[in-house]
Formats: sequence, structure tokens, C-alpha cells
Amino acid sequence: MNDGPEYLYVVDYADDAERKRVEYLFNNWSEGDLSRPEGVVRLASDVDHEGLYERLVSKVPEERIRAYRLEEGRTEVSPTTRTVERTVPAKADAVQTFLEYMLSKKKAVLQSAAHNEYELYTKKGRATTTYDLDEGSDGTTVTIRITGYADASSFLADFFESELRDYAASQRS
Repeated sequence: MNDGPEYLYVVDYADDAERKRVEYLFNNWSEGDLSRPEGVVRLASDVDHEGLYERLVSKVPEERIRAYRLEEGRTEVSPTTRTVERTVPAKADAVQTFLEYMLSKKKAVLQSAAHNEYELYTKKGRATTTYDLDEGSDGTTVTIRITGYADASSFLADFFESELRDYAASQRS
């Protein structure tokens, strides 16, 4: 057994896809020992712990019962933001069509049309993305802001930089 502290993670999920992402992460985590508790698991608050424990021992042998006092163990995790900016020698409507194509390649989900805000899930993590277009005499300047956790921001910034670079080069021809 491990001498370090034990943690019980409770992750709520909105849909089956989110549940699968969390299970995949737990199943493939390589540090420490992650296991699914066997038996009946309940979170209890405002209960007579000693009374409940005594009743459990009367039903099941004591060596099969484990009870833990829990306190929330949040860790401060800050998202990282990356910005990609490039001027493309094309009209704003053509650039916007290309941006929507890039976002669809990453299966981005529109969160706010008014703010051009999208949510993306990648193998590197979850991120939100917004973009602005500024049409000028030398083309359209695209500014994409990616905010996410783990490596998602860098991964997506590299993707958008590469795609925009190639698109800008194709418009110069």
C-alpha cells in the first residue's frame, strides 16, 4: 500500500463523451495507483459516523469496511492563453470561411456567436477559442486567442499557426 495521502475523485459529466474522456484519462494515468473502489460507495455528510459504522459492522465483517474522512483537496490550476496573429492577403469573408473550416477540422462547438467563442476538446486537453478579423489595405489580420489547460493551448496554437501560414501562402500565389 502507498504511504502517501489517498484521494477520492468525484467527476460529474454532462454527457457520455465527457464521461469517456475522464475514464480514458483515469485508465491511462501512469503515476501512482488509481483504482475504482469495489463494493458500495457512498458520500455521507451530517451523519452519526460512529452509529453508522457500528450498524455496518453488525451487517458485514469489519475488515471489509473502510471509512475515510474527506476534505476537498482542490489545487489551483490556471489556464494558459496563447495568441496567434497573422495577416492574410484576402478579404475578411474569405478568411472567416477558412477559420470556420479550421474550427470544424477540430470539431469545435460554438459557445457564443456574438463573441466568436468556440469550445474544443483535443487529446491534449480542453480549450476555448475566440477570434477577431480586421480587414485592412494589405489583407485581413486574424487574431486567435486560445485559452486552455495542460498542453491544449500550445497544441492548438501550433495547429492554427500552421494552417494560417499555409492559407496565407496560398492566397499570395
